[in-house]
Amino acid sequence: MNEPPSDVYDVAIVGLGPVGAAAANLLGQRGIRCFACDRATDIFPLPRALGFDHETMRLLQACGLAADVEPYVRIYPRTEYRGVDGRAISRFESVPEPFPLGWAPNYTFNQPEFERILRDGIGRYPSVDVALGVEVTAVDQGDDGVELAVVDAATASTRQVHAEYVIAADGGASALRRRLGVAMESLDFDEPWLVVDVICDDQAAASLPDCVIQYCEPDRPTTYVLGPGNHRRWELMLLPGEDPVEIATEDRVWELLARWVTPEHATLWRYTTYVFHALIATTWRDGRIFLAGDAAHMTPPFMAQGMVQGLRDVLTLTWKLDLVLDGAPASILDTYETERKPHVRATSEAAKALGAVICELDAEQARARDARLRAEFGDPPAVRLRQNLIPGLTGGILDLRCAVAGQIFPQPTVDTVGGRCRLDDVTGGAFRLIARAALVDIAAADATVGDALECLHGHLVAVASTRPDTDTDTDGEAGGRFVTVVDPIGSLDAWFDSHGCSAVLVRPDHYVYGTAVDLDSVRELCQLAAADLGLAAPPPQDVTELRC
Repeated sequence: MNEPPSDVYDVAIVGLGPVGAAAANLLGQRGIRCFACDRATDIFPLPRALGFDHETMRLLQACGLAADVEPYVRIYPRTEYRGVDGRAISRFESVPEPFPLGWAPNYTFNQPEFERILRDGIGRYPSVDVALGVEVTAVDQGDDGVELAVVDAATASTRQVHAEYVIAADGGASALRRRLGVAMESLDFDEPWLVVDVICDDQAAASLPDCVIQYCEPDRPTTYVLGPGNHRRWELMLLPGEDPVEIATEDRVWELLARWVTPEHATLWRYTTYVFHALIATTWRDGRIFLAGDAAHMTPPFMAQGMVQGLRDVLTLTWKLDLVLDGAPASILDTYETERKPHVRATSEAAKALGAVICELDAEQARARDARLRAEFGDPPAVRLRQNLIPGLTGGILDLRCAVAGQIFPQPTVDTVGGRCRLDDVTGGAFRLIARAALVDIAAADATVGDALECLHGHLVAVASTRPDTDTDTDGEAGGRFVTVVDPIGSLDAWFDSHGCSAVLVRPDHYVYGTAVDLDSVRELCQLAAADLGLAAPPPQDVTELRC
């Protein structure tokens, strides 16, 4: 068979910021032929996003890049909201170790280095072609794909790129979104802020607070965040009537920071004004083109979820594209928006609610807010867990009879024949049926389970009480790898017990599809998932009880 022309691809990615670069890594890892392009010739050299969470580290782990990123992150410290009188009105901390997803729940990070690692990681995959300093000037969709006119800024030459599908990850000002005529819905949050990044000397770094502080002060709400090393960030709300141009000058910035740090002990890295928005695209799909990241949504920064939302987008979208390109029904792709959009909306509303606490400018209302929060959470306030604010999925490719469907499945450290590792390192990022060992032994020999798992390209994971003496990883009768793991602290057994089940089917993006209690319900669960993806006939309809 003749090789296709070099400008014919399975997927084109427009925009190579962190979201587009993550998509390129995820697709390249699956061997999917991609064209990835960006208008800039290099990464943006200054910090923008400053926080991400354990889901991001889990994605980096899947891409084989987590160890490269670790030197450029800091585990997120506790957060305090301080009221009008300077005392705490709200406190958040992360869950303690052992961390549920295998990584600390939140981090601050150095975005230029983070992006460099993602961008360089693409080079490992020969199936991905990268073009920088180019612009997409025309888009034409047909029945068999999308034609992109790609102009090289340096030479003014144009190449035609054909892709079956396109991911538009070209940022909040997305030219591709505008070209498609997709509007943005406002969630009624538009606040101007000055963002200042500073590199402190050791003396200043030691003297500054060792936690994240939200100064909920009506004369100027301000956020203080610790970045990696001696990087510190202040976000200062602009007051009504203030000029964004005048306030973003070096003298004015130092004047505003004088309460915390002076030029003798710090260097300005970046300072600029932003309008923090809460926006969601009215549609995330136009035919074969999908919006992702800031092109699809913008979230206020108060939960550090802006970039994370985009990474979730492409983690979900890429495994579905992989199935469709392998012959599954294209209707699977309809679930991208139905799953992600409600999740983004709920997360944005939670961030807005935190922003409303911080951004109160009326002194009387601010004092009333302080009293209300102290009455609710105590004085001093009880600590709340930050991750409890992140919702799960509420629809899409899920067994919605199951109460835990749509929640992220944990990633403990496990023992295997090869040694101790995080769960994903041995189970991979495919569909996997994880079950108590006795149930897996039965399911592995069952043809119905095997056929369904083969349709899902999935495999079996046995949770055993003791580590096997020999390597039991096989391509067993169930149609996928059969892996045995031991959880030394029993967190997987505890998870099964807490949800009244003995097995769980986990999606490639780590969301729980559903659970089962015995062989019959395992059969039904696997068949139902294959049917939901259009890969097999649905199971018999005589079993309707909840499985968890």
